[in-house]
Parts: sequence; structure tokens; C-alpha cells
Amino acid sequence: MESPISRTVLITGVTGFTGKHLETELSENGFQVFGTTYSKPLQENHFECNILDLDQLAKVIAKTSPDYVIHLAAISFVATKDIPKIYATNVQGTLNLMEALLGANKPIKKVLVASSAAVYGNIGTVLSEDMCPKPVNHYGNSKLAMENMVANYFDKLNIIIARPFNYTGIGQEDHFLIPKIIKHYKEKKDVIELGNLDTYREYNDVRFLVSCYRKLLLIDDKSDTVNIASGSTFSINDILTIMTDLSSHKIQVKVNSQFVRKNEVKELKGSSNKLIQLIGSVNDSTNSLPNTLEEMYLS
Repeated sequence: MESPISRTVLITGVTGFTGKHLETELSENGFQVFGTTYSKPLQENHFECNILDLDQLAKVIAKTSPDYVIHLAAISFVATKDIPKIYATNVQGTLNLMEALLGANKPIKKVLVASSAAVYGNIGTVLSEDMCPKPVNHYGNSKLAMENMVANYFDKLNIIIARPFNYTGIGQEDHFLIPKIIKHYKEKKDVIELGNLDTYREYNDVRFLVSCYRKLLLIDDKSDTVNIASGSTFSINDILTIMTDLSSHKIQVKVNSQFVRKNEVKELKGSSNKLIQLIGSVNDSTNSLPNTLEEMYLS
């Protein structure tokens, strides 16, 4: 495993929820971090860049000369209504990055591309990387199309495709489920409108995720696909129970049919066996949902 000392990494989408936590994780572990942002950058090490613009991407890569690249820039909200934008950003944007990296002025040691467990769809059981993906929504389909496209570059670039299962943490936008629930408890709301209450998801801590990303950068293994999973799932009812205990406040839940997705995935539970083989133990003291919820509630 290589030392990160004097290594540079470029993060696309660095100012997003995951990107901010990832920049902190890498900086604290000896990496020099650069990042791209869709909006005007507020830091000297960040660069404005639309990943749909190949020339812009190529210029940022030439300027930063990264050893490693982590590709986070994407449409990540499953309920996004602009369907063409999902495919343009998640597929064409990633294709542009692959092409720009091929033209880099020095070899890239590793590229980590963030996909999603949404590619699996509603298969059920414990999901492992050798299962045939069957996505049930445009977001999952866009990520699977992206994976298939990226696989064409496996012999040209050393690429890890990461399939993260659901994760959360401080700084996640309020339109995502966990921050929405916590906001209602913070504000002592009487009622919350939600969709299906009996769906089960992993809700890993974002710090667990970015730690895995860092470790995957430094493994010797060549191009591969790996789950970022703990194998622990919770229902929305479980989360509401934890939050009621934390806040000593009870909220009435109303199921809003508009929030119930037509092709709802009942459970997303990942196998972490391959991840453990690649980076070692995935036991992480930060990866405890009750603790994460408490930190978010008190923040």
C-alpha cells in the first residue's frame, strides 16, 4: 500500500455533501487536495468546472496534475424530475472525465468513480458485486449505464467503481430523508409527511464512506467494482423511534402518496465481504446510526 505523502488528488464535485467530508479526510491523511465545483469556487484549491465541458475538465487536470482522481460530481437525488439532466451528468459527464484523464500529462495512479447501490434495484437478499444489476429508476439506470461505459476504460486507467449504500451525516441537504426527519424533530413539529415506512436501508455515516474511499485509493488491486456497505439496515420506523428517544418529542406520521415511489426498493443491504478483502476491517467507531443521528440532531 502506497504512502499518500506528497500525493495529489482531484475530487470532482468537491463542494457537495460527500466532497466536503472527503476533502477533510484526505487532507488530514497527508494528501494535497484539489477539487472541481459547478459554482464559483470559494477556495484557492477549487476550480470552477462543468463536467459536461471536456475542455474545462482537461484544463483543470493539466493545472492540478493529480496522482489520484475521485469522481463525485453527479445528480445524486433519486427523485430528480429533470430526467435528461440525470443521464447527461452521470453518463456523459463521466465519459468526458475518462477522456480527459487519458490525455493527462502524467499517468493517473487510480481513479475512484462513485456509482450507487441503486444499480441493484429490487433484487432483495444481501447484495454482492457479482449479482446482475436490475435498476428500477432513472437514477439507478444512469449509474449502471455509467458503470458499463467506465468498464471500457479498465485497460487504460486503473479504476475502482464504488457502489455506496445509503449514507448520511452532518451537512446533508434537507431534501434527503434523514436530514428532513431530524429537521422536524429539531423544530418540534407535530406532523411529518413521509413515504413508505417499511423500507429498509443501510444508513452509514459519511465518515465511514470517505475513509473507505481513501483506503481504496491506496490498494494495489487493479480495476474493480466494490460495495461500500456495512450490512446493517434500518427501517424508517426504526429511525423515528431513535429520534423520539433522543429528542423526547413524538411526531405524528402521515404517509403522503406523492412520496411513495412506484418502483420502491424494499431493502438495500450490501455484502461487505469484498470491501473487507480489499481494505481490511470495516468496523468503524463512527459508523453507528444512533450516534450519527445524535450528532446531526445536536449540530
